Amino acid sequence: MTQKIITITREYGSGGRLIAKKVAEALNIAFYDNELIDETARQLDIDIDTIRKASQEKSSSFAYSLNNGPLVLPINDQVYATQAKIIKHLAEKEDCIIVNGCANYILEDYPHVLRIFVYAPLESRIERVEKDYKEEHENTKKYVQKRDKQRKSYYNYYTTNTWANMKDYDLCINSDMGIDEIAQLIVKVYQNGKLWK
Repeated sequence: MTQKIITITREYGSGGRLIAKKVAEALNIAFYDNELIDETARQLDIDIDTIRKASQEKSSSFAYSLNNGPLVLPINDQVYATQAKIIKHLAEKEDCIIVNGCANYILEDYPHVLRIFVYAPLESRIERVEKDYKEEHENTKKYVQKRDKQRKSYYNYYTTNTWANMKDYDLCINSDMGIDEIAQLIVKVYQNGKLWK
């Protein structure tokens, strides 16, 4: 039996993770986000903070040696490869929603994947980061832009697609429509079965 998967890629502060959690609860399916990073950390036997940092940055020429082997991939490449392996494992195991920037690409050859991109105007994202996420930054606008730049750079480095290119998604949606409303819309799309044929 083929599993039904939803992948969510999102701009920072767009509320994509909040939407994903609501969809997972409504559909009673598994939700994976930071769990992916934690599992990657366990598999690589590295502390989670190092993994979180590496999962946001593309590889550099600096090879971070994790063991004494003759040839070791940079840590960023190891993190991407391990996360890709975990994502594929999850997609084969159960119906689920995966919030991961590269999941839509990693599962591009898999059937029954609903690929979603969540975005919002910069002003809305700044407000959400400050009010809903309760994050404090010296300059929230610059921080949000920096996080988007990191996501774009990472995605474009590790995939053959272009981050935020609408043709790589089944649904691109502005979260200013409302977190609950978008969650309900995704649930309806998931349930109508047209993408699962």
